[in-house]
Amino acid sequence: MIQVYLLLSLSLSSTTMAPHRIDDSDSDSDSNNEAAAAAAAPPLKKPRASRDDVSGNETFPNRTCDTSSRKPSKRQSATEKENLETSQKRLADAQKAFLKLKKKVNIMEAQPKDKNVADDEPESEDNDFDEPPNADFTSSIKSLGQLPVPPPRTIAPLRKTTKANAAKAPVISSRAFKGLPELALEERNQYDTSPPQSPSQSPTHRVHDEDDDGTSRFPSPGTPLALPFHTPNARRQAAGDKCPRTPSESSAPPPPKRSKSKAKESQFRDGFAPAPGAKPNASDYEPIVEAPLLRACAEYSARIAANNGFPPTTVQYQWADECFNNVCRSSKERYKLLPRMAKVITKRGSHIRGKVVEGYWPLFASHYGFQRGNSKAIIAANKAKAEALLYKASFHYKDTTARAGYAENKIMTEARPLFYIFKNKKSLAAVFPSHFNPLSAAYLALEFSVLQSLTQEWSTGVHIPAEFAEKEMGSAYRTHLADINEKWIALNPVVTEKLRRKWYKRTAQGIAPPDPEQDTHIDEKDQERE
Repeated sequence: MIQVYLLLSLSLSSTTMAPHRIDDSDSDSDSNNEAAAAAAAPPLKKPRASRDDVSGNETFPNRTCDTSSRKPSKRQSATEKENLETSQKRLADAQKAFLKLKKKVNIMEAQPKDKNVADDEPESEDNDFDEPPNADFTSSIKSLGQLPVPPPRTIAPLRKTTKANAAKAPVISSRAFKGLPELALEERNQYDTSPPQSPSQSPTHRVHDEDDDGTSRFPSPGTPLALPFHTPNARRQAAGDKCPRTPSESSAPPPPKRSKSKAKESQFRDGFAPAPGAKPNASDYEPIVEAPLLRACAEYSARIAANNGFPPTTVQYQWADECFNNVCRSSKERYKLLPRMAKVITKRGSHIRGKVVEGYWPLFASHYGFQRGNSKAIIAANKAKAEALLYKASFHYKDTTARAGYAENKIMTEARPLFYIFKNKKSLAAVFPSHFNPLSAAYLALEFSVLQSLTQEWSTGVHIPAEFAEKEMGSAYRTHLADINEKWIALNPVVTEKLRRKWYKRTAQGIAPPDPEQDTHIDEKDQERE
């Protein structure tokens, strides 16, 4: 058994260790293909000496991205052509400029050298170098010699401003002076005949200093002047009184002298800078300046209403100056009146005239019976009514048809308490009673002019608003003023004055201060004995 097992193992090992041959016909063809591919493959490249060596790269003679073979677009061609033309033009201009300069240089070189001109020698002999080609040009700069030197200006030493020494304007309300009592007659400014300086001629208007000569604010003698109604002469003239003046009135004592004090500079409020062309306002200034400015505006408005509704320009600035001077006296605060401040005061003229119009306008149409409408009957009735009222100024009579009751039309009694002038105890008639007690002829003429203007708005039968300005109503105002003074007051000055006082008391009964009672030594018992 053991021998048989050994023989079998030897036979198996011999079969496994011998090489086996596989007869496959496809193997020969594959080997042939591989040999052909190896023969057709390019030879291997020679290894490079470095990465920068490009000698072994293949080059292509015809490339599609060659810029020389590409045709430019139309836009690019136009741009290149335009750039070329611009460059050529600049070159031509530069050549022309060069030729002009060269021509000028040749002309200047041909001119003879001026021997009188001092030659600037070199500062030292060591600087002896060749002169440039244009060294013979003559210089137009000549020495003027030694000029006088002004003396040095003295500079005031600076003072350090702290909270302790800072000069602050006093804190005051802008309406603090509107309720000041009216100055007495002897303390107010009086007119004289000194020639004025117009606002355009003087940089500053009247400066309220007691130590100046006072010759810069009054109109010339030939200028028409509306006298203030509060003076005795003006009262007599307005009343038509032609009697001679008493010696006491003709030679009135001058006002008492006051201690001289320098006026302060008027300053704007903090942070305000006037814009060019802006209208001036009282609020542009600090409160201590705004307060007297508003008070001066109030007095100026009273003068416009009571003395002259349309004064000349010279009188306007004269009144503005006097009103500001009056408030400086009464308030003990003296400031300079600048031209810009004077304009703030004078523009109150149109303001107060507008207030009178506002008082009459709401009552006018209903009082006289004017109707609004487009029918022919209404238009014809309005037109006929306006013509009847305008005939000889019948609108202000108590009876407009019979023209009876001069200046006693009911609308005047109803409208006056509504005015800005008589409205309350802070109104103009309460603060300045001497201008309105009695009602002046100028004030009545202003009311007549307002009524005429409102009537003319209905003259076509349809209401057409109109502006109440001097250009349109100045002539009518002067006509009414002349009629009142020369035709009505001149008939009986005493009676007309009593009427005007009665009208004032009736209008200002709620705002006027009571008349002081006169002391007497005779009582009712003494009167009964007699």
